[in-house]
Amino acid sequence: MATEFMYRRSTVAGIWLLLIAGAVYLFIFEPGRTGFFPVCVFRLLTGLTCPGCGTTRALHAILHGELETAFMLNPLLLLASPLLVYAFMRYSVTVMRGGVPRKNAVPAPYLYALFFVLMGFWIFRNTPFYPFAS
Repeated sequence: MATEFMYRRSTVAGIWLLLIAGAVYLFIFEPGRTGFFPVCVFRLLTGLTCPGCGTTRALHAILHGELETAFMLNPLLLLASPLLVYAFMRYSVTVMRGGVPRKNAVPAPYLYALFFVLMGFWIFRNTPFYPFAS
């Protein structure tokens, strides 16, 4: 049992270290101009944007305090960020205090809603409407 808690704690600590290292790298290097950043395979093959396109540039903008730019690059990321940060902080605190995190049991209606939000965003961002018009 003790090794399981140590494993969870070290995993959470490792993830935090990777997130911090990634944030520092992303703060220093601007995507598309300097540094090494992967390309979107979906966009490379189809010419269309996926729900994740613009995420790296949006994260760079967030780290520099440019929230409006981040919203223009990927509005879904900016809107989902508080929820994602809250969820990981809650998980981290639970694990570091020695607790056992709850099993993921998201009700089906929430999963369907998430699916339709993602698919709607994917379709809408490939249209010429605000904020995606070039």
